[in-house]
Amino acid sequence: MSNHVAAVGESDLKMAYVQARLAEIERTRRIYLAADGGMSQRDIARAVRLSQASVHRLVARAKVLGVGESVEEIVLQRYAGRISTDEMFRNLGTAGVWLPRVVDPADGVLPGSSEEDIEALLDGGFLTEAEVDQILDAHE
Repeated sequence: MSNHVAAVGESDLKMAYVQARLAEIERTRRIYLAADGGMSQRDIARAVRLSQASVHRLVARAKVLGVGESVEEIVLQRYAGRISTDEMFRNLGTAGVWLPRVVDPADGVLPGSSEEDIEALLDGGFLTEAEVDQILDAHE
């Protein structure tokens, strides 16, 4: 094993996760916007190298959840250094990102809510207890 591989630590792995998750969120947003703009799901599937059925599920889920910035996306952007902590709190303060549990007619109850996202982000080490308290206090 090379020294370079051995030097990869937990923070490197977390950053790789954050970057991949942010890319996944952006891909879903673009897929939804392409479909909403009239591009066929078959053409979208070909462009993003997914099955048409996968594109259909992503579009259906995005219709229910919306494509605005989610709590998870905002916190991960801060972790990746794309926005400051102050910007994170400002963005989390906007009404459009705070979601209750969602019921989807095709998939049933979609997992999670913004409060559950906050708890998961705390468990993952992306937020501190103090930040969680401040976020939850702002949304009571």
